[in-house]
Amino acid sequence: MYLIKKELFTIIIFFFLINFAFSKDITTLNSYSHDENQCSNTTTISVEWTAPSVSGDKYYATFSKGITFVFDEYDPSDPEDVPEQVIPPARHFSHSIERTSHTVDSEGTYYFNIVIDSEGEYGATASIGPFIIDTTAPSPVNVYGVTETDSNSIELTLEPADADQVCILLNTTNTVSCSWGYIPENRKLISPTLSEGNNQIYAFFKDIAGNTNQASHNISCSFEENEQEPTTQKAVSIPTLSEWGQILFLGILVLGALGVIHRNKIAYICASE
Repeated sequence: MYLIKKELFTIIIFFFLINFAFSKDITTLNSYSHDENQCSNTTTISVEWTAPSVSGDKYYATFSKGITFVFDEYDPSDPEDVPEQVIPPARHFSHSIERTSHTVDSEGTYYFNIVIDSEGEYGATASIGPFIIDTTAPSPVNVYGVTETDSNSIELTLEPADADQVCILLNTTNTVSCSWGYIPENRKLISPTLSEGNNQIYAFFKDIAGNTNQASHNISCSFEENEQEPTTQKAVSIPTLSEWGQILFLGILVLGALGVIHRNKIAYICASE
């Protein structure tokens, strides 16, 4: 009984070692340039992996478009019968290589597929994706508003196509200064503070993949100032003390003169009689 158990254990270990030797699998597989199931306008896809490979082991790897595939369906040593989704050629890496990149030439959905080749025996194919490549700018885009105003800002109406973010700049196209924000549901925004004269408003639109497009709108500003005429007040001259003395003196003189004239007139009348 003991010998039977020992033989069974030996057989199990043997098959385990055979499986380890000829069915090594990729341990981890990641992309350091893209997120799976996320749109991106970056056309170079970069991936990296880890695996229990040793000297003598190799990797077969390739990118595919639309769907994944397993290397059992495709013998990379015989590239004459390449599946439609495979982007040739299949790459043969040594066990020391742990990353690769590929630049795609069109929009679409892409995957990366890799397998360990251990002396002609393949492990399980590992795949990562989809990586969604979108390089088309949102279009058509536009921005509307009044063309003349006496206010320092106006309401803008956006036409964003399939963009989901917007940046509004005044009299510049330098997007380095952009503060991107999500487009409101009503597609309306208030413009930056305008200045006197002509103002050029630029609306930059960005979609989920990072593609951008722009539109512009010209607005003329004329600020009307409410000019108020100054109030003119008549000056009231108040006599000083010395002026009062002069007035009193002149009054006395006038009264005295009138008194003399009156006495002379009476004397003349009496003399005539």
